[in-house]
Amino acid sequence: MSIARIKILLISIAVLALGLLYYLYNPVGHSFFPECPFYALTGLDCPGCGSQRALYALLHGHLLQAAAYNLLFVLALPFIIYSAVIFAGNHLFGKRWNQNIFYKPWFAKVALVFILLFWILRNVPFSCFHWMAA
Repeated sequence: MSIARIKILLISIAVLALGLLYYLYNPVGHSFFPECPFYALTGLDCPGCGSQRALYALLHGHLLQAAAYNLLFVLALPFIIYSAVIFAGNHLFGKRWNQNIFYKPWFAKVALVFILLFWILRNVPFSCFHWMAA
Protein backbone atom coordinates (compact mmCIF):
# COMPACT_ATOMS: atom_id res chain seq x y z
CA MET A 1 0.00 0.00 0.00
CA SER A 2 1.42 3.36 -1.02
CA ILE A 3 1.99 6.28 1.31
CA ALA A 4 -0.74 8.28 -0.47
CA ARG A 5 -3.29 5.52 0.12
CA ILE A 6 -2.33 5.27 3.78
CA LYS A 7 -2.75 9.04 4.15
CA ILE A 8 -6.17 8.90 2.47
CA LEU A 9 -7.18 6.01 4.73
CA LEU A 10 -6.06 7.84 7.89
CA ILE A 11 -7.79 11.06 6.84
CA SER A 12 -10.97 9.10 6.05
CA ILE A 13 -10.90 7.43 9.47
CA ALA A 14 -10.39 10.81 11.16
CA VAL A 15 -13.27 12.38 9.21
CA LEU A 16 -15.56 9.46 10.04
CA ALA A 17 -14.58 9.62 13.73
CA LEU A 18 -15.27 13.36 13.83
CA GLY A 19 -18.55 12.81 12.00
CA LEU A 20 -19.55 10.22 14.59
CA LEU A 21 -18.56 12.58 17.40
CA TYR A 22 -20.68 15.37 15.94
CA TYR A 23 -23.54 12.95 15.32
CA LEU A 24 -23.57 11.66 18.89
CA TYR A 25 -22.89 14.88 20.80
CA ASN A 26 -24.62 18.21 20.31
CA PRO A 27 -22.00 21.00 20.43
CA VAL A 28 -24.48 23.19 22.33
CA GLY A 29 -24.46 20.96 25.41
CA HIS A 30 -20.88 19.74 25.62
CA SER A 31 -17.91 21.82 26.65
CA PHE A 32 -15.24 19.71 24.90
CA PHE A 33 -16.08 21.31 21.55
CA PRO A 34 -13.89 24.34 20.78
CA GLU A 35 -15.32 27.82 21.10
CA CYS A 36 -14.72 30.53 18.53
CA PRO A 37 -11.78 32.70 19.67
CA PHE A 38 -13.00 35.65 17.55
CA TYR A 39 -16.43 35.55 19.20
CA ALA A 40 -14.86 35.14 22.65
CA LEU A 41 -12.70 38.24 22.11
CA THR A 42 -15.14 40.51 20.28
CA GLY A 43 -18.66 39.20 20.82
CA LEU A 44 -19.10 39.23 17.03
CA ASP A 45 -19.76 36.23 14.79
CA CYS A 46 -17.01 35.14 12.43
CA PRO A 47 -17.82 33.41 9.10
CA GLY A 48 -17.43 30.03 10.81
CA CYS A 49 -19.57 30.69 13.89
CA GLY A 50 -22.39 28.18 14.04
CA SER A 51 -20.63 25.63 11.81
CA GLN A 52 -20.42 23.00 14.54
CA ARG A 53 -24.12 23.31 15.29
CA ALA A 54 -24.85 23.31 11.54
CA LEU A 55 -22.88 20.09 11.10
CA TYR A 56 -24.77 18.47 13.96
CA ALA A 57 -28.08 19.54 12.39
CA LEU A 58 -27.04 18.29 8.94
CA LEU A 59 -26.00 14.91 10.32
CA HIS A 60 -29.47 14.62 11.82
CA GLY A 61 -31.19 15.59 8.56
CA HIS A 62 -32.23 19.12 9.57
CA LEU A 63 -31.14 21.17 6.56
CA LEU A 64 -33.12 24.30 7.38
CA GLN A 65 -31.86 24.35 10.97
CA ALA A 66 -28.29 23.90 9.71
CA ALA A 67 -28.76 26.82 7.30
CA ALA A 68 -30.07 28.93 10.18
CA TYR A 69 -26.90 28.20 12.17
CA ASN A 70 -24.49 28.96 9.32
CA LEU A 71 -25.72 29.35 5.75
CA LEU A 72 -22.21 29.84 4.37
CA PHE A 73 -21.09 26.48 5.81
CA VAL A 74 -24.10 24.69 4.32
CA LEU A 75 -23.51 26.27 0.90
CA ALA A 76 -19.76 25.57 0.97
CA LEU A 77 -20.04 21.94 2.10
CA PRO A 78 -20.81 20.50 -1.38
CA PHE A 79 -17.71 22.24 -2.76
CA ILE A 80 -15.59 20.87 0.08
CA ILE A 81 -16.93 17.34 -0.42
CA TYR A 82 -16.43 17.56 -4.19
CA SER A 83 -12.86 18.70 -3.72
CA ALA A 84 -12.14 15.93 -1.21
CA VAL A 85 -13.59 13.24 -3.48
CA ILE A 86 -11.59 14.44 -6.49
CA PHE A 87 -8.41 14.67 -4.39
CA ALA A 88 -8.90 11.16 -3.00
CA GLY A 89 -9.81 9.76 -6.42
CA ASN A 90 -6.71 11.26 -8.00
CA HIS A 91 -4.47 9.72 -5.36
CA LEU A 92 -6.21 6.36 -5.08
CA PHE A 93 -6.66 5.67 -8.79
CA GLY A 94 -3.69 7.58 -10.18
CA LYS A 95 -5.99 9.80 -12.25
CA ARG A 96 -5.72 13.49 -12.98
CA TRP A 97 -9.30 14.65 -12.65
CA ASN A 98 -9.28 18.40 -12.65
CA GLN A 99 -11.17 20.62 -10.27
CA ASN A 100 -11.50 23.28 -12.94
CA ILE A 101 -13.76 25.62 -11.01
CA PHE A 102 -11.26 25.99 -8.17
CA TYR A 103 -8.43 26.99 -10.47
CA LYS A 104 -10.18 29.79 -12.29
CA PRO A 105 -8.63 33.20 -11.50
CA TRP A 106 -11.99 34.62 -10.45
CA PHE A 107 -12.93 31.81 -8.03
CA ALA A 108 -10.76 32.89 -5.11
CA LYS A 109 -11.86 36.50 -5.51
CA VAL A 110 -15.55 35.59 -5.60
CA ALA A 111 -15.18 33.25 -2.62
CA LEU A 112 -13.36 35.93 -0.63
CA VAL A 113 -16.04 38.51 -1.42
CA PHE A 114 -18.80 36.11 -0.33
CA ILE A 115 -17.00 35.25 2.90
CA LEU A 116 -16.29 38.88 3.76
CA LEU A 117 -19.86 39.97 2.93
CA PHE A 118 -21.28 37.14 5.03
CA TRP A 119 -18.95 38.07 7.90
CA ILE A 120 -19.92 41.74 7.81
CA LEU A 121 -23.64 41.34 7.18
CA ARG A 122 -24.20 38.76 9.93
CA ASN A 123 -22.89 41.32 12.44
CA VAL A 124 -24.95 44.29 11.21
CA PRO A 125 -27.56 45.09 13.88
CA PHE A 126 -30.49 45.51 11.48
CA SER A 127 -33.46 43.16 11.50
CA CYS A 128 -33.12 42.39 7.78
CA PHE A 129 -29.79 40.61 8.52
CA HIS A 130 -30.92 38.92 11.75
CA TRP A 131 -31.31 35.58 9.95
CA MET A 132 -27.56 35.49 9.20
CA ALA A 133 -26.47 35.62 12.85
CA ALA A 134 -25.34 32.42 14.50
